[in-house]
Amino acid sequence: MNAGIHIPNLCYLPEADLPFGGCRLCYVDVEGRGPVTACTLPVSQGMVVNTRTPDVERLRKTAFKLLIAYHDLDCRNCWKNKRCALQKTAAKVKVKLKTPEDFRDLPEEPVPLNKTNPYITCDPNRCILCGKCVCVCTLRNGEPFLDFVGRGHEARITMCSDIALLESTCADCAECVAVCPTAALEPQPALEAALAAAEAKWAG
Repeated sequence: MNAGIHIPNLCYLPEADLPFGGCRLCYVDVEGRGPVTACTLPVSQGMVVNTRTPDVERLRKTAFKLLIAYHDLDCRNCWKNKRCALQKTAAKVKVKLKTPEDFRDLPEEPVPLNKTNPYITCDPNRCILCGKCVCVCTLRNGEPFLDFVGRGHEARITMCSDIALLESTCADCAECVAVCPTAALEPQPALEAALAAAEAKWAG
């Protein structure tokens, strides 16, 4: 992306020590290797990379459909409507934001919202498990107050720190909300002042 070539992604964080590779949207075609995720393959001398081929675009569409298979797609009533990275990426990979017909047999029972944090409401139904909130939370605090639990279709983000939330740095951070590409983390009024600064930081 530093070369001015846009590659779709929803989990990239330049400050991360290692790429997470969670969204699987950054497929490219490397001559001699075929399709690979760009974030997990180090650049080497003489490497020829094609960012737009039929196979690459097909894989990106499939990866995106998997991301939204469980996603609450009621965009009209979403607090992040019109400024959501998921909506912007859908346009780039040319996938409509509706439940993919390929995955209609997946569970549709909504997961309850997590309102245990006085600063953030966590909505697992809008989470795409990109891992960005966990990463910035770890970078900011040394240990995450947000983390993954469960596996497969039961995986989700949870607030799981052993440190009491009111004693943590959660109130003056807001970086997890700023980097979240969807509306999975909704800020409460007590967090608004910190959120403006966090959004400015991560927008740059």
